[in-house]
Amino acid sequence: MTAVFWDLDDTLINTYGARARALQEAYEQCCGLKADGRALCQQLGGGGVEELAQRLLGENYRRFVEIYRSRYYGQPRPIAPYEGVTPVLETLMASNIPMIVITSKVSWGATEELERCGLLPYFHSVVGVDDTALHTPEPDPVIEALDRLMIIEPENAFVVGDSAEDMSAAQEAGCRSIAALWGATAAAEVLNAGPEFEAEQPLDVLQIIREVVAS
Repeated sequence: MTAVFWDLDDTLINTYGARARALQEAYEQCCGLKADGRALCQQLGGGGVEELAQRLLGENYRRFVEIYRSRYYGQPRPIAPYEGVTPVLETLMASNIPMIVITSKVSWGATEELERCGLLPYFHSVVGVDDTALHTPEPDPVIEALDRLMIIEPENAFVVGDSAEDMSAAQEAGCRSIAALWGATAAAEVLNAGPEFEAEQPLDVLQIIREVVAS
């Protein structure tokens, strides 16, 4: 069975600015120092906020995470899919290709955002940071997605993401990796991770899958 696993932030939806503002506020409150939210967002990469907070604060990371989520989910933030994403999802769904979102966000937050921007009906489920013990770049979230669809041949599944961590997780799980370059904030790092395919725009994902399935 062919399946597609999508990253959320900077792949399906653009949340970069809102994430940067929330990270800046959390850092300044916890550390008492001025911060560059966009630089913190770059440090976040494809990992979760818990991982970043632990690197910054050690054992006191939980307060950072709480402040971040309070600010991020509490602030006004228009959410919309990247241009071209919805038609690709519609085509894949019409082709009976199941899809799952794999994200470093907490699952309830990711589900809320997918619902708000009208994308939730396209997906079988969401694998969030709270669903596995280990997270990307470890393969565990991808393996969880494979298990949910009962896929025993991982080479039939595609992982679409904007980060090096996404590509590493896909490769370790034995899946096909597609670099989503339209939303990538660090495209060079994604490409250095050696994705099997590169997509400049969402429509490229559809073409890649069609060509692989046809072969």
